[in-house]
Amino acid sequence: MKKKILSFVLTAAMAVSLVACGSATTSSSESDTSASGDSASSSASSGEILENGRYASLTVAAATDLGDLEPTSVNKDPRYYMIYNIYETLFDFADDSSGELVGVMAESYEEVSDTQWLVTLHDDIYDWEGNNITSSDVAYSFQWLIDGGNELRYDYFDSIEVIDDYTFYINWTAALPALSEAEFPLTRTIVFSQAAYEEKGNFATTPVGTGHYQVTEFTIGSRVVMEADDDWWGTPYEDQMEARHQANVQTLTFETITEASTAVVALETGTIDVCGYVPLSMMDEFESGQYSDQYSVETLTSGDFWYFAPNINNVNEDLRKALYYALDGDAIATAMGGSYVAMDSFGTTYYTDWDDSLILSDTYVDTCDTDTAQEYLDTSGYNGETLKIICLSSEEAKAAAQMAQVQLQAIGVNTEINAVNQDTYESTVIPSGSDEWDIAIASLGGSNMVGAWHLLFDNEVNDGVTTTNIDDDQLQELYEASKADATHDAEHMRACLDYVIEKGYAYPLVSISNALVYNSDISEIHYREGYYYPAAFSFSVD
Repeated sequence: MKKKILSFVLTAAMAVSLVACGSATTSSSESDTSASGDSASSSASSGEILENGRYASLTVAAATDLGDLEPTSVNKDPRYYMIYNIYETLFDFADDSSGELVGVMAESYEEVSDTQWLVTLHDDIYDWEGNNITSSDVAYSFQWLIDGGNELRYDYFDSIEVIDDYTFYINWTAALPALSEAEFPLTRTIVFSQAAYEEKGNFATTPVGTGHYQVTEFTIGSRVVMEADDDWWGTPYEDQMEARHQANVQTLTFETITEASTAVVALETGTIDVCGYVPLSMMDEFESGQYSDQYSVETLTSGDFWYFAPNINNVNEDLRKALYYALDGDAIATAMGGSYVAMDSFGTTYYTDWDDSLILSDTYVDTCDTDTAQEYLDTSGYNGETLKIICLSSEEAKAAAQMAQVQLQAIGVNTEINAVNQDTYESTVIPSGSDEWDIAIASLGGSNMVGAWHLLFDNEVNDGVTTTNIDDDQLQELYEASKADATHDAEHMRACLDYVIEKGYAYPLVSISNALVYNSDISEIHYREGYYYPAAFSFSVD
């Protein structure tokens, strides 16, 4: 059956690699415009609506350096709000939390069989240099991502089979147990022109995209400047796309400001207009204080969370539970900084499939009890050996590891911390059966809760085991039931979590909450899977 409208129920499942993919839900708080206080002496924005209807210019703080503009970035890290302005994908998710899939570059699809889909492209997609995007470009883009080792959640993807310029098959290795398994190939794989890429040699600094914005300036570690493209190919199809595909800003600038305190100063002085990582402890001056007449504030609850997970090969069940009961999540959150909050489940209220019945009350997740920890330690066979904690070398990761080390030492467990870069982490933890580590402290995330469990609970993710070397048929059965479309509900999710707690497979550490502060000209925020999209903001200027 051909589906021209391009909607089917897709439970969005995002599992990130060892780099977190941040996302957030919000609660709004309009600033008190009657509050007194000095106005900023200057403004990054123009405060002007141009004749074409766009807001003239907007400057957004970016917490991390984009690094490069290669089309792998949408899979590598959380800076979607920049990359998705430059490039497009075949599909996108609906913005109403319904889980529906809508077409972007794809015009329609047909489910030919359980393992084959027929996809039709729009025949008038052109990149910035006038290259017409065809089925061959789709095949090239997918293979390029795979060859570079940057594909994620491609478990069921087999191949792209070109039929003609604008139609192709997507072949799956098996029937999809849940449509969420198709998320990364369908909505996170960027499609670009093979001819343009081969001419440029790479898109690291000079991309040629199909997005609504063209890059006019890129300085690594500093800024990205984009200009809206009036000749964008997608304009005739905007009604079928989500609002975030609009270009409501003419000139969009992203300034790299790694320190939240520095970003707060930039807001105070008016040199930036938007920042999504203002610590909650600093939001009052924008919400009700000195700068409340210039800004509005929303609280962002992240879909990312940090976990503490032992290597199942090296740490037995009683020792795992001893470690967990020794941990104090509140103290670890405090050590990590003002944006972190101790968790009460393997997920947060951000997720579309969250349910309060998933709160893990009266378990080691919400109980720090050194007496219970000692009881488990006494039966674990632990003999004072040093356990190796591995984490990334970021300040927050090291702070979490150091606080956990202190807490474990209090019950007599010795540890050493190995804080490493991303490549070393992956080469140490990822290999199936690796015994070079005993405890991993890392982060993951997703657009729904079950998707975020992928690395921790899916026995098929790493050569037949989870990332932490779990090989448990019962866990796999429970996990698959919790993510399958027909049984993706709170009852099956809770059954999976209860089993994880029973076996002591992992411990959820902290989630992230920040304030999104934005100038008062902005009247509406648009999101994609929890990420705000400044280009698509709505504006109201007096």
